[in-house]
Amino acid sequence: GGGTGFWAGNRNVDEHPQQQPQPSYVSKPTAGSALLFGGDVTHCGMPVESGIRSVLVCSFSTKTPVSLEDRLHGLQAPPKVSANFKGTI
Repeated sequence: GGGTGFWAGNRNVDEHPQQQPQPSYVSKPTAGSALLFGGDVTHCGMPVESGIRSVLVCSFSTKTPVSLEDRLHGLQAPPKVSANFKGTI
């Protein structure tokens, strides 16, 4: 596979991808490895360079006493979305 790209900046990158078109970091774990990270991290699968990519995705959303007020919790949408956001929730 080509790995998983991660972008610094999260929401700003989601809303303005042209400002940082390339990932800040690309993780390329060895075959058979697992990669775990918070779902609120801006990420994507990079193009497969050779072989076949198999992915099992599990999504969990947590909210703790120190979480921001607009943090997603479960399947609930955040209470507000920036006017620049062009995606879907």
